[in-house]
Amino acid sequence: MTEHKDYTKITQEYYDGIAHEMYVECWGGENHHLGIFDETDDFYQAGRKSNEHLLSFLDTIPGCKILDLGSGLCGLPRFIARRTGCHVTALDLSRRENAYAVAKNREEGLDHLITVVEGSYNDMSFEDGAFDVLVSQDAMLHSPDKKALLKGCARVLKKGGQFVFSDVLQMPSITPAEAEVINERVNAPYLATFDFYEEQLRRAGLTVENIVDLGNVNLGKSYQAAHDNLMNKKEYLMEERNVPEEWIDNYLNSLRFWVEKAFENKLGWGLFAARRL
Repeated sequence: MTEHKDYTKITQEYYDGIAHEMYVECWGGENHHLGIFDETDDFYQAGRKSNEHLLSFLDTIPGCKILDLGSGLCGLPRFIARRTGCHVTALDLSRRENAYAVAKNREEGLDHLITVVEGSYNDMSFEDGAFDVLVSQDAMLHSPDKKALLKGCARVLKKGGQFVFSDVLQMPSITPAEAEVINERVNAPYLATFDFYEEQLRRAGLTVENIVDLGNVNLGKSYQAAHDNLMNKKEYLMEERNVPEEWIDNYLNSLRFWVEKAFENKLGWGLFAARRL
């Protein structure tokens, strides 16, 4: 009998648990997405460049309503709100990340432009056509049913509205055994591919306007930077944040595997820009 897993619950418990400490400390407390290293070797600058790159695809106008799927620490919503003045709804299933985000938004004087909502993007309760723009950064990989997710995204998007997101992707050369290890880490049954997202966006009623290969090298450099930061902060996390050494060592091994597969071009990273018909 096939084991049934509640992937949403597993992901929620992961981000509500020890992983929260790691993301805050080792990914800068702002984002925990990937970075674009074209003009920098600094992990945090590369992360800001990812924000800038995604924002460059958005047609924002005063008063538009934006939804961020899997908003995490709310780095992207703060970036968008600060740059555009638009209201952003930040949807995330982690109570700890949402609490951190609410406090950080208030600290930076942006809480009037950002509403943090606890919930899963796999089961959105928003009204049809509630948003002008949907965004997401490297979060949809956790979805166990990405076809249904894309249909849900199309539902809550207004006609003519935009959907711009980036995600970690499986490349054709990856073996089933390698994919199994990757999927176990992200608590999902599969990663999407470039072709999968292109086809399923269209099937969901969206016109694909841009597909950008963000590069397996940027993916590898991002996870290498996260690995090195975790190594450097290992003692602090153990002594001051009570993170078990075994958990850190297991996570370091996982990151090394992701770095290896990224530089072998078995994992990729892409951005997709689409519009509802």
